[in-house]
Amino acid sequence: MSRRLKFAGALPIALALAAVTAGSIAQAGPGTAAAAKGAKGCELHGHGTNLKHVIYLQFDNTHLFRDRSNFASDLEQMPHLLNFLQDNGTLSDNEHTILISHTAGGILSSLTGLYPDRTGQAVSNSYGYFRPDGSVGFSSSFKYWTDVTDGGNLANNPPTASADTSFNMITGDTGANNTPAPWVPWARAGCDVGNVSTANAVLENNNAITFRSPATSLAAPSLAGATNVKVNSVTGLAAGQKVVVERGTVSAEFDTIANVGTAGAGGTGVDLTTPLINGHGTGAAFTVYATDPTGDMTKVFGEGSPEWIEGRNAQVAPGG
Repeated sequence: MSRRLKFAGALPIALALAAVTAGSIAQAGPGTAAAAKGAKGCELHGHGTNLKHVIYLQFDNTHLFRDRSNFASDLEQMPHLLNFLQDNGTLSDNEHTILISHTAGGILSSLTGLYPDRTGQAVSNSYGYFRPDGSVGFSSSFKYWTDVTDGGNLANNPPTASADTSFNMITGDTGANNTPAPWVPWARAGCDVGNVSTANAVLENNNAITFRSPATSLAAPSLAGATNVKVNSVTGLAAGQKVVVERGTVSAEFDTIANVGTAGAGGTGVDLTTPLINGHGTGAAFTVYATDPTGDMTKVFGEGSPEWIEGRNAQVAPGG
């Protein structure tokens, strides 16, 4: 059996936790889990001196030693890391994987000291849950620490409610509480805490908005400056709804419905509150969207913030 360094990470090498002696807690915006600074600031002691930094690294499926004598191990293929470990103290490999080992479960067990069944993850990296009607839904384990299992879709008409409002990271005692986050003790002690590319302690998606499916499309071309567009279907459209025209292209733009008429190239179409910036051809997608209250960009930064707007724009930009 091969010997492995069992830490874990969303990337092969991930900076999971760093605590520094700076005074205040950096706040990303509404919804952050940062706690109030301790009265004396961050005080970390070791061997009679104050520590400036504590760096906790996790590795995902990284082999310390050779599985085959004539093939270099993972660690040997990262000489800078190998030299750092050899030159800076003792490396212990006596930490073993959970059963069954997956990236999300391994990371979260390392961070919390709990098996995945005590954090709601079961055998991750994804899991099933029961909807109110008894059907089964599936959720990714990779979500921000305070995210819920299912967010629903407010862009639908009528809006689709959440099928499960339980925390994704949920305790095994009552089944109702959010699993305690690993950065809280550091933050309460007045330490700054940063995470890079580790499960559920960073933004796991850039979702600011959700889309209605299926979208309708333009029944006739529209010119730049137009405030009325002809669409192939007006079913479910209503005044006040937010729309994106030609989602997924360089011509994508946002607008709001002012009035809904009749469908088709010869119909009265849909009036918009502001003139179009770009021209759009027949067949261009006309998609209703709504703010995603459970999206990480909304929860962490807040609707309308620069970060939220950047996330929203990224969701309608061309892929690749």
